[in-house]
Amino acid sequence: LSAQIHAPILLVLIAFPLSTALVFSAFWSLPFDFAWPQNLADLAQLGRELRAYSKSGRTELTHVIGAISVATVWMHAWSVPGSVLWNVLAGALFSPVRATLVLSVLTTLGSIGAALLSAPLAPFITRYFPKSLAVARSAFEGDSTGPSSPVWVRVTVLRLIGIVPWSGVNIACGVLGVSLWDCLLGTFIGSIPWTAVTCQIGDILHTVVASPSPNTETISSILMSPALIAKLVALSALSLAPILGRNYLRLWLSPASVDALENSDVEERVTRWAWVRDWRTKVRLASRSRSPSNDSEEDLTALRHEKEASLS
Repeated sequence: LSAQIHAPILLVLIAFPLSTALVFSAFWSLPFDFAWPQNLADLAQLGRELRAYSKSGRTELTHVIGAISVATVWMHAWSVPGSVLWNVLAGALFSPVRATLVLSVLTTLGSIGAALLSAPLAPFITRYFPKSLAVARSAFEGDSTGPSSPVWVRVTVLRLIGIVPWSGVNIACGVLGVSLWDCLLGTFIGSIPWTAVTCQIGDILHTVVASPSPNTETISSILMSPALIAKLVALSALSLAPILGRNYLRLWLSPASVDALENSDVEERVTRWAWVRDWRTKVRLASRSRSPSNDSEEDLTALRHEKEASLS
């Protein structure tokens, strides 16, 4: 039984360095010096190099798509922050519609990978986070007293309203045994709005940066063009839709589960900093308890010096 439990965990531990090596080898195989983007300036430089390389032919385009795909899936599977940069980059390289579709699929695959990687860790997560899992289970299962919506709809709603972090939903799906179909469908639909927003941002940035003469008049004319205004309107609608429709989306979940999710988030943040306060209190008490002994040692040293001076 012990071997059966530890074998999947060992596979998870081995999978991380192997998948990381695959990501770096995919980018190191590019015909230019690759550096992981740290900000928008680095991302713009990388985008120019990838765009120039991808226009060389079908093989080069496939190479670029493969590198971005590996990195996106890896970041979502291991809950590595910064995946939004690749969404922006894809929006600058391809059309917004194509980039949204591809990145939504990649985000879904990475989230499925995160759920599968979390399943072997279920005994540990259940032991140390029982309240969070109980709340997540109630959100997935719904209220037993009334009609319940399908699980994939609930996963979609959790993705859209953002009560639980994206990686938290991935882990909960794996630990609680949500079916891959429900996880896949809910994640794909729930990822489309945010992916579309970030890809559209990449397309707008590319439009502005790609201007042949970036002076004030040119940038103003670009920003005032009907096409860009339409993109900005669409971008605003996509970004505000989950926020404006949050109360409506909450109706798909039971009110008790939503309240529990919000309260658990507050409790986790309070508990997260409780040990810091305890540690500071202990440090203060320890320093106070040491101060009398330090004072007595100083008094003894002074008396010893006075005695030595009198004898001399």
